[in-house]
Amino acid sequence: MTRETLERMIAGALEAAYPDLAVFCWQGGEPTLAGIEFYREAFRLMKLRGRAGQAVANSLQTNAVLLDADWAQLCAEYRVLVGVSLDGPRDLHDHYRRNSGGRGSYDDVMRGIAHLRGAGVEFNILALVTAASAGRAAEIYRFFRDHGLRYLQFIPCVEADEKGQAAGYTISPSAYGDFLCELFDAWREDGRGAVSIRFFDALIERELVGNSGLCVLDGKCGDYLVVEHNGDIYPCDFFVAEEWRLGSLDQSDFASLWGCEGRERFLAVREASAEACAGCEWWSLCRGGCPKDRMLAGGPRARTFVCEAHKKFFAHAMPEIALVAERMRSQVQQRSAAHGS
Repeated sequence: MTRETLERMIAGALEAAYPDLAVFCWQGGEPTLAGIEFYREAFRLMKLRGRAGQAVANSLQTNAVLLDADWAQLCAEYRVLVGVSLDGPRDLHDHYRRNSGGRGSYDDVMRGIAHLRGAGVEFNILALVTAASAGRAAEIYRFFRDHGLRYLQFIPCVEADEKGQAAGYTISPSAYGDFLCELFDAWREDGRGAVSIRFFDALIERELVGNSGLCVLDGKCGDYLVVEHNGDIYPCDFFVAEEWRLGSLDQSDFASLWGCEGRERFLAVREASAEACAGCEWWSLCRGGCPKDRMLAGGPRARTFVCEAHKKFFAHAMPEIALVAERMRSQVQQRSAAHGS
């Protein structure tokens, strides 16, 4: 991204964001390849262009290979929330995450995490659940817990090959369902409070307040816009393709793109599965799932590729999640009553 595009993006985003908060999420490819000076300039521009009273939050999703003391210090200074891609123990992480010479990246990632910890940077772990992860959920959970990695996200690897079929590293729906159930049991047996797993926490939050903050559960897409390096804008990082291109920073501003026809067309994709999912007892929870997972299953009107997995997991876990939410609600009510008396 050129300096001119960077400045145009930051100025436009700060203007279009909420008066009290703007959020920038830096992703790639690998975003650290832009270089540390790129981010120093970005943060300088945010200070220069920000409105009075407007807080600015930043997050960075990285493979952590390039993280060193300077990167960690920068993230600490600007309170950047860092997401680190780490799939589990060494053999599992290195199964797919190898460099061009064939060497696994596990040691580099753990070194990057050590730098983040040393600088006091807040970070979480994003673990990709691949075909190699099948049958190892409890082991992966214990690995993270035992290494003091307490904030976890698990994302199913659902990708197509050149023939449009599930790629070899994509976990099967059945295996993913088993993985979620095994992971939930390990988390529950550990007392739940030892580790935060975003998907499980989101389900509890949804039971408590009616929404989760997680798009796949809340039945809506499009809470952000994606800006590519050349200024092209898309409605979702899973839909960066020409047919979903909304416009460009050279031609449009964020406010106009937010309500444009292309974005409305994208939002309609989420509801396209209603007919295929009619009568499903879990429709109110997943609302058809992420649209990109339906594309692999046959298109926007198909049931999601992970439908079988979600059904298996919801049947297994939701009774317990409902009980947890009810206990939390009762505790809050009791504390409120005690305070009022």
